[in-house]
Amino acid sequence: MANWSWRGRLLSGKDLSSHSEMLHVPGGSIVRELVFGANDGLVAAFAVASGVNGAGAQAKVILIAGLAELIGGTISMALGAYLSTKSQIEYYRGEMNREGYEVDNFPEVERQEIREIYEAKGFTGDILDRIISHITADKKRWVEIMMQEELGLSLDLTVSPLKSALATGGAYAFGALMPILPYLFMPPTSGLAASAMLTLSVLFGVGAAKTIVTGKSTWRSGLESMLIGGLAATATFFAGRIFAG
Repeated sequence: MANWSWRGRLLSGKDLSSHSEMLHVPGGSIVRELVFGANDGLVAAFAVASGVNGAGAQAKVILIAGLAELIGGTISMALGAYLSTKSQIEYYRGEMNREGYEVDNFPEVERQEIREIYEAKGFTGDILDRIISHITADKKRWVEIMMQEELGLSLDLTVSPLKSALATGGAYAFGALMPILPYLFMPPTSGLAASAMLTLSVLFGVGAAKTIVTGKSTWRSGLESMLIGGLAATATFFAGRIFAG
């Protein structure tokens, strides 16, 4: 029996015998967009705030710079997610129309492609013939199989461009707000330390949240996000110090 792992541990026979589809996450792309949007917002806003802080700016200036990054980044990320998802859907539908045209006009060629695909999977003889007959008996099924098996394309119909934009933009705004919150209540010196602690904590949480869809170690993913974000912020902080003279 093949060995399988989940969240860094080997699944036992007991785990497999109690298999549940609950382990799989439908609409995983939305989770991905929430995680990546929040991560980008955290890193970008903390980088801006710490860079301006490193230049010796007052708390008010840091807040203005952070809020400008939050607003601009949120709009940019939301629009980018909208256009990206819309383009993906349009591309998929264009390819589907092309496959439909080929099925209508070159059925024998497309049928042979189906045969070759399933021969490569190890099917032969009567079973192979029945698979081909079943697939090609319905045009919609035939086209969908060609999209998946020949072109390697699939479409998550649960995610619309608007939904993707709202998820990504909202997550980015949340992430970008965290690093600048302490400057509302503290001077730049103590605000920087509080901002760093808050940002690193949320970065860990965002990294850990990724494991909902990746199945990787929660601690490893969280620490990885903390490290990457921390390096980016440290670099911009010292850049601000250097350019400020």
